Amino acid sequence: MTNRQLTHIIKDQQPLVASVEDTVRKACRNMLDRGAGSVLAVDEHGCLKGIFTGRDAVRLLAKGGDVADLTLARAMTRDRVTVNCDHRAIDALKAMDQGGFRHVPVLKAERVCGCISRGDFKGMEFEAFHWHQQGRPAASAANRSLGEIVSGQKPLCMPPADTVHDACAKMWKQKLGIVLVVDTKKRLKGVFTGRDALRALARVKDAAEAPLTKAMTKEPATISQDKSAIDALRAMSDGGFRHLPVVDGERILGVVTRADFTGFEIDRLETEEHLKECLW
Repeated sequence: MTNRQLTHIIKDQQPLVASVEDTVRKACRNMLDRGAGSVLAVDEHGCLKGIFTGRDAVRLLAKGGDVADLTLARAMTRDRVTVNCDHRAIDALKAMDQGGFRHVPVLKAERVCGCISRGDFKGMEFEAFHWHQQGRPAASAANRSLGEIVSGQKPLCMPPADTVHDACAKMWKQKLGIVLVVDTKKRLKGVFTGRDALRALARVKDAAEAPLTKAMTKEPATISQDKSAIDALRAMSDGGFRHLPVVDGERILGVVTRADFTGFEIDRLETEEHLKECLW
C-alpha cells in the first residue's frame, strides 16, 4: 500500500461542505463540531469555489478587525488545487508539497467527493513520494529521540497578554502552525494553533483583539526530550492534536508535528497498534 488510489482513501468520507454565502463564524462552528480541518465552499449548483482551513483563519486574524461575519466567498482560498478521485496518493502529496498546504479537495466529474489531508496517508506512501521526488530513499531512521528531532529549533513564544492578532500576524509571517504562550520565566502556559484560531472566530467577539490568555489551549500536553518519535506519535494520536511541545523539565526545547516524522516511524506506530488489537 505505497500508492493507493484516492477513491480508496476517501471511500467512507463525508466532507464538510458549506455555501459560499455562509459566514466565517458559522463555518468555524461547523468545523469544530465535526472535528474537521477544512470546509469546502460551493455555489448554488454545488460546484467547488474554494476551501477554508485553520490556516485561512490565521490569515484573516492576522489582518485584524472583526472578520467573523465575512462570507466564505470573501474569506476562503479561491485558487484551490484539486485532484481527481482516480489519482493516487503520490499525486495528492505532490500537490500538497508544491502548494505548501495540508488539504486538497478530491473531485469526480467536477463534483466534490472528498477532501484529503496529510493525516490520511500511510507512512510508506510518504516514503514512496520521497523516492519519487528525490530519486533515493529517505533516511531510514525508525524511532529517533525527540531531542534529536527538535535540536536547533527556535519555537515562537509570546506572552499571554499579546493579542490573537499579534500571534496570527507572526504565525502567518513566519509560516508557523503554533505559538507557545509563556510567562515571564519562559514557563509554558498554553498553545495557540490554527484550531484555536477557528475556536476564537466561532465563539469570541472581536476575536483578533482578544488576549491569548482567553484564546489559547491551556495546560497543553508536553513530552520529554528523551522520549521517542513513536511516543510522540502515540500521544498525538491519542490526544487528537498535531503539535506537541518538547520539554526538558520546565525548559521548552521545541515542537514536533506529524510532518517531522519519517514514514517508517509513522508505519511502526500503526504496526504496534495493529498488534495490540490482535493480542486483545
